[in-house]
Amino acid sequence: MSDPARRLADKAVLITGAGSGIGRASALLFAEHGAAVAVADIDLAKANETVAAIEAAGGQALAIEADASRWDSVRAMVDRALASLGRLDVLFNNVGIGKRGQAHELDEADWDRIMDATLKSVFLCSKAVVPHFLERERGAIVNTASTYGILAAPSFVSYCTAKAGVIMLTKAMALDYGPNIRVNCVCPGVTNTPVIQGNIDRAADQDAERERLFSLNRALHRIAEPAEIAQAALFLASDDASFVTGAALVVDGGQTIDA
Repeated sequence: MSDPARRLADKAVLITGAGSGIGRASALLFAEHGAAVAVADIDLAKANETVAAIEAAGGQALAIEADASRWDSVRAMVDRALASLGRLDVLFNNVGIGKRGQAHELDEADWDRIMDATLKSVFLCSKAVVPHFLERERGAIVNTASTYGILAAPSFVSYCTAKAGVIMLTKAMALDYGPNIRVNCVCPGVTNTPVIQGNIDRAADQDAERERLFSLNRALHRIAEPAEIAQAALFLASDDASFVTGAALVVDGGQTIDA
């Protein structure tokens, strides 16, 4: 077992979507556990905020502006991370977006945008990093999936489909790249990210919307904090999960308890 206080000591990590929410919480936690973190986000200002917080706590990080759904941007991101950090030990594919809508309501452009950002991004970033892992004969990939990749949700057909794809991509890559590269995903339940908080703020009855969200996570009856999901990602990224691969780790407060 690794030192529980320094689970990623001397590791180099690339996290996408690390400017806010689960990505930012994970970047802060990974740095606290000794990792040098490449903080990638499509919003460079938010990436810089994450880096500033890491550096203020004594950690090492750099900000990279990147669109994880475009191959040219992904290649440049990985090249920059490798040039700055010298190597990569962990890739955390965290980018994802969603939009409400049933199949007949969504525009083709909406469908493509959600698939590109949520599923294609995992493929592209893995495609760019895996050759480096293969050369070093070691590495760990963590992907952010969702309970909505396990359970269908009304009017979230594109997001559910994309997140289910992330789970299956995780399992397929785990088979392809074992035994030296581990590939896992975390499946959060409803989490207190800026997107969720925005949904609450826009609701006509904020208390009712908050209660509705709490009720989804049926056993614990609250929503998760990003730092709680980051703890699960840290476990999967660390050597403490040395015999874990192809797993979809559910962290959902009981949402899928009878799935």
